[in-house]
Amino acid sequence: MIILVSQETIKTFVTGLKEAGINLVVSLPCTAHKHFLPSIMSDPHFTHIPVVNEDDGMGICAGAWMGGKKPAFLLEVAGLLLGTYALFKVTRYWGGAMLLVIDNRGDFGDGAGNWYAESAAEAQQILESFKIPYTTVRERDKLMPELVRGQRTAEGFGRPAAVLLSMEELWELT
Repeated sequence: MIILVSQETIKTFVTGLKEAGINLVVSLPCTAHKHFLPSIMSDPHFTHIPVVNEDDGMGICAGAWMGGKKPAFLLEVAGLLLGTYALFKVTRYWGGAMLLVIDNRGDFGDGAGNWYAESAAEAQQILESFKIPYTTVRERDKLMPELVRGQRTAEGFGRPAAVLLSMEELWELT
């Protein structure tokens, strides 16, 4: 299975991060987000930090926020589940306005997402139990405004906010 992401979606995503004021992007390897990374890494507006586990990503974002950066953490839905301990520390103890941009494979309508189905269902429960505000984006024309709203929410609360990407445009499978 190969996931294709259109150049229009990539451009909309990167522009949305810029419009939101994001200047540091932390990423964990992910099937859908990998399409955004070349544009992010080549843009001098962003500092990009790849990580190998969820805890590192959450900790780097929290520390960067404390140092005046506006971070976004790109991860897949299973990564949210694996990073719950670090997310708990961020939301309960450290604080940290970070935008979690989650590839929400397995959400309603993802006909090829059976591997991720339980993760997608549990992700919303985790976000709600940690009192993390979130939105789900299903159409490209809502992507940019929801990234901006998500960052505004994170900054206003001084804690994480999440944008769940359930866009079928990201899941064009071949």
